[in-house]
Amino acid sequence: MADEKSFMRRHWTDTLFAVAALFVSAISLWVGIRTEDANEKLVASSTWPFLQVQISNANPDGKLDMHFSVVNTGVGPATVESFEVFWRGKAYRSGNELLKACCGFKIIKATSPEAKGHTPLTTGSVQGVVLRPGETEDFIHYPLNADNLAVWNTLDKVRDQFSYRVCYCSVLGDCWLANLKSELYMPGQLHPQQVETCPVPPVAYIK
Repeated sequence: MADEKSFMRRHWTDTLFAVAALFVSAISLWVGIRTEDANEKLVASSTWPFLQVQISNANPDGKLDMHFSVVNTGVGPATVESFEVFWRGKAYRSGNELLKACCGFKIIKATSPEAKGHTPLTTGSVQGVVLRPGETEDFIHYPLNADNLAVWNTLDKVRDQFSYRVCYCSVLGDCWLANLKSELYMPGQLHPQQVETCPVPPVAYIK
């Protein structure tokens, strides 16, 4: 009888130790998974880009000078996969086309006699550009001069009617699709939609 009691005690002791070891293993596994998840989130947050459109109608010296730009206000580089510019629901391929439609801008060839003394409209591409944190890329630049007063003033009045759609990715391959205005009052601008891949726009703004 004593041997049987001793055997039972050893049996329950062994069982208790086994259960305790299993519990510790489970806790260790849970902690490891949580730590790995936290590390992944930490890496993602340290490489997170965030794009905004900014418009300025004057340079630092106070001279009237229109700049349309995309800026990366995040903490990681942004690869711009696509960029679209809209006015009244229509997408435009270039600044020349956009200003012709909205503001009466006249497209003049550089070889034309009218080009002499004509204030140039400078445009650029954002699509396909990599923006470092804090970096800005102009896509429209139009200074004010005597020859373009009417067009420039019209652009200054209607610029808040423009909207934009940009898709960009981080260095980790996370991508976001954002619908933007020049100010952050448009609903959802602070929360761009995360996407698996960036869609190819039917009409991309390319220059």
